[in-house]
Amino acid sequence: MSIVRTILSLACLLGGGAACAAEIDDCRQLLLKGDYQQCEALTNAAIERGVYGESWHQILAAAQIAQGNYDGATTTLTSAMEKYSWSVRLRWQLMQVLPLAGKADLVESLTIEIGKLAEASPWRYTDADNLVTLGEWALHGGADAKDVQNTFFKRAQRNNPLHREPQLALGRLALAKRDFQLAADLYRAGLERHPDDPDFHFGLGQALLGSDRQAATTAVTKTLELNPHHADALLWVVDRALEAEQYAEAEKQLNALAEINPHHPEMLAFWSVLNVLQGDADLATELRTQALAKWSNNPAVDHIIGRELSQKYRFAEGLSHQRRALEFEANYLPAQKQAAEDLLRLGDEQEGWELADLAAASDPYDVELYNLLTLRTELDRFATLEGDGVRLRMDRREADIYGAVVLELLETARSELGQKYQVQLAQPTLVELFPDPNDFAVRTFGLPGAGGYLGVCFGNVITANSPASQNTSPVNLESVLWHEYAHVITLNKTHNRMPRWLSEGISVYEERQRDPSWGEQLTPIYREMILGGELTAIGDLSGAFLAPKSGLHLQFAYYESSLVVEYLIAEYGFDTLLKVLDDLAAGMAIKEALPRHTDPLPLLEESFADHVRKLAEDFGTNVDWTNPNLQTQELNTASDIATWAKEHPTNYPGLKACAAALVRLERWDLALPVLRTAHELFPYETGAECISWLLAQAERKVGDAAAERSVLEQLVERDDDHAAALLRLLELTAEENDQDATLRYALKLRGIKPLIPQPHMAIAHVAETSGDADLAATALASLLALDPDDPADLHYRLARQLAKQQHWAEAKRQVLKSLEEAPRYRQALSLLLEIRSQERKSEQRPEPSTGAE
Repeated sequence: MSIVRTILSLACLLGGGAACAAEIDDCRQLLLKGDYQQCEALTNAAIERGVYGESWHQILAAAQIAQGNYDGATTTLTSAMEKYSWSVRLRWQLMQVLPLAGKADLVESLTIEIGKLAEASPWRYTDADNLVTLGEWALHGGADAKDVQNTFFKRAQRNNPLHREPQLALGRLALAKRDFQLAADLYRAGLERHPDDPDFHFGLGQALLGSDRQAATTAVTKTLELNPHHADALLWVVDRALEAEQYAEAEKQLNALAEINPHHPEMLAFWSVLNVLQGDADLATELRTQALAKWSNNPAVDHIIGRELSQKYRFAEGLSHQRRALEFEANYLPAQKQAAEDLLRLGDEQEGWELADLAAASDPYDVELYNLLTLRTELDRFATLEGDGVRLRMDRREADIYGAVVLELLETARSELGQKYQVQLAQPTLVELFPDPNDFAVRTFGLPGAGGYLGVCFGNVITANSPASQNTSPVNLESVLWHEYAHVITLNKTHNRMPRWLSEGISVYEERQRDPSWGEQLTPIYREMILGGELTAIGDLSGAFLAPKSGLHLQFAYYESSLVVEYLIAEYGFDTLLKVLDDLAAGMAIKEALPRHTDPLPLLEESFADHVRKLAEDFGTNVDWTNPNLQTQELNTASDIATWAKEHPTNYPGLKACAAALVRLERWDLALPVLRTAHELFPYETGAECISWLLAQAERKVGDAAAERSVLEQLVERDDDHAAALLRLLELTAEENDQDATLRYALKLRGIKPLIPQPHMAIAHVAETSGDADLAATALASLLALDPDDPADLHYRLARQLAKQQHWAEAKRQVLKSLEEAPRYRQALSLLLEIRSQERKSEQRPEPSTGAE
């Protein structure tokens, strides 16, 4: 046997290089495919027979590390260094494994050795592998990332464009700086040359997670097809399962990884988080201890635990783990960055910004930190309004227009919802409204361009898009803020320990409780989805928010969640809901808390599904919902369309299509009967082009103002953001001098479009007429902030309302502003004299007696 080994070794050394190269490539492929045992066996056999090259030892150590044999890898690399004493690659790899083997104290000496070797013989380390290694070593030592990118990684890429390592290193660096677009581009370019390399697929999945979750999942799925034992990919799947509250799936993937490497510290950290989320604090602590068994001050363990808890909105707990990580390593950047974000989301702005500055000083290329610190400059320009337990920060102009209205709404939400859910908030709530959607996205998610969100609540901090960002598609800001404040209450009640579906469900439910037109409502499309089997089981409902098939499916998840809450309250009582929330606050998992106060989950899911199907079946009972496929029928003229509609008086989809076609043709004489039939059959649909809106337009065309108003009033009672309908109702009610209705619709419109003058004009007129000086003053102040054509009149009117409330100083200021605009304004001059007279009377009035001698 020894003769055979000698011959093979000589073959490698004296002409058999191609055979050895093929053999080492086979071992590399085994490593990439996750066949670690076979890779270890073949590589070890080759080393024993005397093959030459440090790469063999690196492959062997990598296979050992992947299986958790950290002591074995340490021995492999230490022995190899005796033979390849000049190797920086072996030393760098040993630096990675030593802490895992409980020998972190030896790392520093290796760091120094690498520096000395590179300085003494730089010519020796100009190949791609060594340049990448030296680049990683330089980053570890705190070198400038851009310098490392250009001096080491890109140089390595130029030296060997086909080599995988330089491209992977560039991708890893982009991910570390959270430049996800660049990272995705780099990994895609790598896949063009290495289409079956699992590391490139996994890197692409990491890069795409925030922008295209489906594509990210596809990339990671491909990673695990190519390497079923890819530890980082398995942990990625665990992370997504935890997000979706699919704890059984998370445990399954952790078990799969444990079979490969039972000592993986990050795996044990994830397992600890899983047990925290499932309410087993003792086991969670034990698993954290196991994760730190060899490397007792490994900052990654607590960083991961804290990051995952913050992902579940448990920011205070998450922050405590980041602080632990920073105790282990004060300059550990991932923990610094996460802790800064946690602090800002907890409302601790001073320490949060200080830590963000500290992290940015160490890592000036981090994209999310750069975005966040750039945003701070914009935030400094915002106005801050203080209320009872509420701090509102928003654009100064918008604050002047409607800030007081928002502040009052938030104070009401704090009081009413707090009382209802038996919550006494310990600290003020910070609410930030952003006129630029990208600023909202940066503040909320760290990166611009995260669309689809109107507002987000972190517990004691709310961020939301302001109406200035929604000119084309306005939404009801008051509804959004009520929804988010319900989150403030329930997250505080449960210490942020509640599933996503329950949190969202309560918030949507409370929207409808505040105003029946707010929140998600049953629609024909939702009806079709329910009856089509698209309900999600309660136990899986949180997952419906993470990877919905479409935006519609996401909205349906909100609606279904609200129905669950509504059903729980109707069947078991509101007190039952409070008890479930109390159990969650105590650390009990939802799978235990919910059945504890209702019924076993399978029975509850079945009865809920039956209830919702009944709702859907009863929605439009007399309606024929079948699609008539009118495009396949010969309806060539307006008369043909009208005749078809007359012959199918219960087919709502057909009636709607016929009505829309006749409206486009402006055949109001034929459209009106069809619209009236469709509206009488099913008046519940909402939206910009719903039957109610089309019918109102038709009634207006034929001059029937009473019918038009009736239809519009029904519409706005169901649709919370139909601004066009409300604007028209302001005109109709003003013509009829119906001031109560005018005020009602103006207030609704103000909640949707506070940056236009019409709602404020209507409110001011009604309030002035009715003698409501406070409401009139608020509306007039809003109009003044909207750059009016006649500011003199508005200043005068505002001064009158302030004088009625005996706010003499401010009334005087406003009337003087009026006279600045129009010096000969007689009514303003008279009011000024009256105010001055009242001021003199106040000055002459004696101080009240205290009764003391």
